[in-house]
Amino acid sequence: MNAEERRTKIVDILKSEKKPISGSELAKIFNVTRQIIVQDIAILRASGIDIMATSQGYTIMEPMSLVTRKVACRHGKNETREELMTFVECGCRVVDVIVEHPIYGEIHGMLMLNSSKDVEDFIKKMAEHNASLLSELTQGIHLHTIQAINEDSVKKACEALKKKGILLE
Repeated sequence: MNAEERRTKIVDILKSEKKPISGSELAKIFNVTRQIIVQDIAILRASGIDIMATSQGYTIMEPMSLVTRKVACRHGKNETREELMTFVECGCRVVDVIVEHPIYGEIHGMLMLNSSKDVEDFIKKMAEHNASLLSELTQGIHLHTIQAINEDSVKKACEALKKKGILLE
C-alpha cells in the first residue's frame, strides 16, 4: 500500500469511528511508525480535511447543528473533575479549554470530552503525566467551548457550575 492509499484509508477509518483513534493505533493498523501517521495527518489537514487532534486521538467531526457557547470558569486543579463532569452530565460536550496568555494571546487545548468516561480518562492521563492545567497560567481563569443539542443543556450546566462556585460571571 502506498502513502496515498494509506491516507485515504485513514480518512475512511476516522469518518467511520465514533471515538477518536490514537496515532499508535493507526500505526499498528498500517504497520508503520507513529511518526508516519503524524506526517500523514499533517498532509491530510493541509489538503483541507478537518482532522482534529484530541487527547484521546484523531477524529473527524461530522457537521451537526449544535448549540455552541463559551463558558468562563475559575477553579483550582482539584475541582477540574467536578467541572468537566458537570458539563457532560448535563449533556454538553467540552470541546476545548482556552486561556489568555500575556505573550502568546489565546492558547487553546483540545479536549473533546463527551462522556463521564472521557472525563475520567482525561483526569487519569493528567495524573499519569503529572501534567499542569492551562488554567494554572491564569490563576484558574479559563474558558471552555461547549456544545449541546439544545440551549437547556447549556443553561443546566451553567446553573450547576454557578451553585458550585465554578462559573465566572
